[in-house]
Amino acid sequence: MHGWKKDWYALMGPLMIWVAFVIFVPFLAAGAIISLNILSALGENVVKTSGLFCVMILAPLAALAEIAPPFVTKAEVNWRNRNAEALFEGDVAWEDVPFLPPVLKRIRSTNGRRRRQEEKEKATSVEGKHSVA
Repeated sequence: MHGWKKDWYALMGPLMIWVAFVIFVPFLAAGAIISLNILSALGENVVKTSGLFCVMILAPLAALAEIAPPFVTKAEVNWRNRNAEALFEGDVAWEDVPFLPPVLKRIRSTNGRRRRQEEKEKATSVEGKHSVA
């Protein structure tokens, strides 16, 4: 697989979808709420500030440090482990670890662990077959 294809393939993961969501939805939601003209000036400033918080804090955390809510990191870990051969060279497995429990988790790679996990799964399946017989 060519290098540019790997880069584009990595941009289709759940984490990058989350980043796009966190960037665009606060602006759209804030614009819709403010256009209703039902809030005071203080309310409008609170809505704008919360939208900017999402864009300026949560999006860079997700894009640069791979930190996101647990449902996003779980989906990303499953996606990366499923597509590891297409995305990464070498033996790598991914897991999510607590960053700010229970709100945020971080994605971490573990080199060489995938092979050990597969061997452990094979060993447990072989042991299970022997114990039944």
